[in-house]
Amino acid sequence: MIKFKVLLLLTLLAPVAAAAEETAGKAGSIELKAWGVPEGNYGGVAGETGVKVANEFRKLHPNVDLLPATGLTLPGNRAMDSVPLMQIAGDISPSVIYVNFRQSSTYISQKFLYPLDKYLEKASGTDVKDGHLMSTGQYLKELRRGPLYADEFEERLPPQCWEVIRRECPYGESCPYVKEWKATPAAKHSHVWCLPQNQAVMSLFYRRDLFAEAGLPDRVPGDMDEFLEWARKIHNPKENVYGVNIPLGETAWSTLSFFYSCGARAVELDAQGNWCCVFNSPQAVEAYYYVARLFLEPFENKFGKFKGVVNLGEMNAAIRYAMYFTYIDQKSFQQIDPNVINFGPVPKGPTGMRGSEFNAQMTGIYAGFDKNIVIRDLSWDWMMFYGGNEAKLIQAKIYVENGLGRFVQPKLLEKAGYPEFINKIPAGWIEASKESVENGIPEPYGRNCQLIYRYMSQAIDQIRTDSEVNRCIEAKDEAGAKKRIREILDVRVGIANQKMLDILPKDVLKFRTRVAAAAAIFIFTVFVLLLLKVVKTFSENMVRSDADRARGDWQFGRNKIPYLILLPAVLSIAVWSYWPLMRGTLMAFQDYNVRGFSTWTGFENFGTVLFNYEFWYALFISLKYTVLFMTLGFIAPIILAVLLAEVPRGKILFRTIYYLPAMLAGVVVIFLWKGFYGQHGMINQVLNFGVVAINYVFSTNLSEFAVEWLNSPSFALFFCLLPTIWAGMGPGCLIYLAALKGIPDDLYEAADIDGANSAQKAWYIAIPSIKALISINFIGAAIGCMHSGSAYVMAMTGGGPYTPHGETEVIGLHIFWEAFGFLRFGVATAMAWVLGVMLIGFTVHQLQKLSKMEFKAAGGK
Repeated sequence: MIKFKVLLLLTLLAPVAAAAEETAGKAGSIELKAWGVPEGNYGGVAGETGVKVANEFRKLHPNVDLLPATGLTLPGNRAMDSVPLMQIAGDISPSVIYVNFRQSSTYISQKFLYPLDKYLEKASGTDVKDGHLMSTGQYLKELRRGPLYADEFEERLPPQCWEVIRRECPYGESCPYVKEWKATPAAKHSHVWCLPQNQAVMSLFYRRDLFAEAGLPDRVPGDMDEFLEWARKIHNPKENVYGVNIPLGETAWSTLSFFYSCGARAVELDAQGNWCCVFNSPQAVEAYYYVARLFLEPFENKFGKFKGVVNLGEMNAAIRYAMYFTYIDQKSFQQIDPNVINFGPVPKGPTGMRGSEFNAQMTGIYAGFDKNIVIRDLSWDWMMFYGGNEAKLIQAKIYVENGLGRFVQPKLLEKAGYPEFINKIPAGWIEASKESVENGIPEPYGRNCQLIYRYMSQAIDQIRTDSEVNRCIEAKDEAGAKKRIREILDVRVGIANQKMLDILPKDVLKFRTRVAAAAAIFIFTVFVLLLLKVVKTFSENMVRSDADRARGDWQFGRNKIPYLILLPAVLSIAVWSYWPLMRGTLMAFQDYNVRGFSTWTGFENFGTVLFNYEFWYALFISLKYTVLFMTLGFIAPIILAVLLAEVPRGKILFRTIYYLPAMLAGVVVIFLWKGFYGQHGMINQVLNFGVVAINYVFSTNLSEFAVEWLNSPSFALFFCLLPTIWAGMGPGCLIYLAALKGIPDDLYEAADIDGANSAQKAWYIAIPSIKALISINFIGAAIGCMHSGSAYVMAMTGGGPYTPHGETEVIGLHIFWEAFGFLRFGVATAMAWVLGVMLIGFTVHQLQKLSKMEFKAAGGK
């Protein structure tokens, strides 16, 4: 028996010993957390390439523990922009961070990036004296003198990249990095902030099978007119075939090729060197008139009469799209069947110009590691290796081994020793890549351009839903449609310039500052007065004897033990509630920077909130959410409790059944219900059962439902709320069941004698008896709903669909995105204060009712 116990103990301790040995082996290693490191062994060619590249880097640096930059997976199209910012805000940023073109200006101005000048010069084999004082052209000329530049950077840094990666320094004359390099300080100077890794080529993808069925050639349309003609020829929504796919939340990005091919631009620098939105130019009007035709223009083909050729949903395997725009990258090759889907350059515009978007994945060194030279150097090594020549050779080899050699660039195939595959490369791949590099237009990269697609999408959504635009396009009134589109764009550009770039006339700015100051003073005054009201209410209702009053108010000597017991709770509340409240009060008056470069802005944040339409719209969505919940979710537990109290048999069974949903983890509930809401989910299946029955009985031909309910602006909010009601109904009824237990049996016996049925007993005895509890809970539930719901909504929809504002973006989620999505903590805190003052009146009313109530145990006298 003793031997058995020893053996069992050794077996249990074996994993612990192994873990300890592994930890000891890594004790001397340096932890490097970096973007681009794969999380585990992902499948597919891209995953295999990522793992191989990371392993080769580990061989070169055996003392480095290379870790992935893990983060949240968010629904919608905000994850790529928001997750790195959330990591920075949470002080868990990797040393190598992902930077895209749109956010590059924000990262630089917020001082998140460490300048790469000296690393770049060293890797080029040169040392440029006072390069930060040179123009980009002069600096590039000096870099090219380095013997290693051509091999390492010539292809990696095309001309479009330089205007993005090298910008003016936000530190000015006090730049710590110029001082570190012992260079000449200057108020105006520039640095290289990012290093491109992989270029992204925007292309038009098309289905070869649909083109063949329609008798079209196996190529992309040559121009925009041909694009529309071919889309109409193929479009047949009766068979789930659509001419073109444009996801609802990405209308601006998905139509960017038309925008650029018409010669339009989203933002430009004005004569003073300030960024301004210009998507209301004549070229933009021309582009969006064409986009409106895609959505709205009626036409007829051999399948019937239709309006528009666009499917607005997300990509779905059940639907076939004739054409759609996306990037050509590693993932796209493993997700398509080359026998079914092909691709090529974007179509030419009215002037014969082809405007393809140029983009690139970029990385930078997080400035929080600027004092850690070892981590900084290793971060640069990883950045160089990840997108460098050796990694590209690894990629080429893996692609060839997996039968995808025809999707590798010709020069790379030759370098990797696979020249025989060059002739197999699709013409569209070469042409699209050539067009992107030679004529590509960089994705907007100016100030706050992470928001540009939001405002452009709002313009498109307004255009496609505008009654006047609809009427003009249906009547083929081109001039009238363009006139109305120009009016919409003028308004939208004005809004974008105000909200995104803070371009406001001086008189408007002065007026807003005054209103904000008055509002802020009013908010804090109301808060203090209501707080005093609460204290006074409870003081007046506190019954104390004369002897007790004579002993004093606090009576520390007499009540040492109770005060000691209360102390941990008071400290906990003070640390986790009141300290953040006081800290947040200061942040509301700051342009808060997570790295400590905060500046005081006075009442500016409150002015931003009060004149922010999106804030008020989110508040309206929360109000809708609250009304829906109070109508359905608040009443449901009360009804359930009454029914469970009245059921004659199986009370334990029914209570268990209704409580079970609360035992499920939130993530399980979310995935369960998201599955119900899909095109082939339970909701559509139930509805389609009714459709089939009606068609059979009445010989009709009603179409079956294939709705993505979470993409429906009309129903998304309701369906986000439904899981909350379902999961919370069982636990919610417990408090009412407990209250119903306290109703004297005499009342029910008297009702039975009088011949009352179950419904009458519930209405005249049960509900009145718990009316006070319902009243208190009603106020609490309403307050809770107004600032809650964000967790389920973020997991379900991310706040979308955006048409143009988030139809499920409740106020709590809106504040979350402001704080952690855009790092505008000052504005987010001001929003929270405005919301808090709106709700504190309800809280005071609830506390007043509580102070007047007398609680006693069931059966008490």
